[in-house]
Amino acid sequence: MTGMPVQSPWFVVILAGAVLGIFVGLAGTGGAFIIPALVYGFGMTQIRAQGTALFIAASPVWIVPMIPYARAKHVDWRIGILIAVGLALGSYFGAQWAQTLPVATVRKGFALVLLGLALKMFFQR
Repeated sequence: MTGMPVQSPWFVVILAGAVLGIFVGLAGTGGAFIIPALVYGFGMTQIRAQGTALFIAASPVWIVPMIPYARAKHVDWRIGILIAVGLALGSYFGAQWAQTLPVATVRKGFALVLLGLALKMFFQR
């Protein structure tokens, strides 16, 4: 892959976003869906997909699917804020590190994390 996204019509990209949005709202997470969609659906490299996913996450778009959770009182605001502070600090250094690693290493690391989490969730009672 060249790292250059596949040029798709705007409505196809919006439709892909809407479908991904359904999964985001159901699962409460984005990167696990968005990054593979960018890599396999739009031809991006792992690093470019991660950067694009972070750009999407930086926008206020995640407030919209959070609203039903907040209305149902399923948001722990204190823990969320504290984790966000730690996430901001740690993710900067992780992103710096990702720029120095081979793309294949980053992709395989991402896949292993998803696999490990999937197995834990699948076999958890």
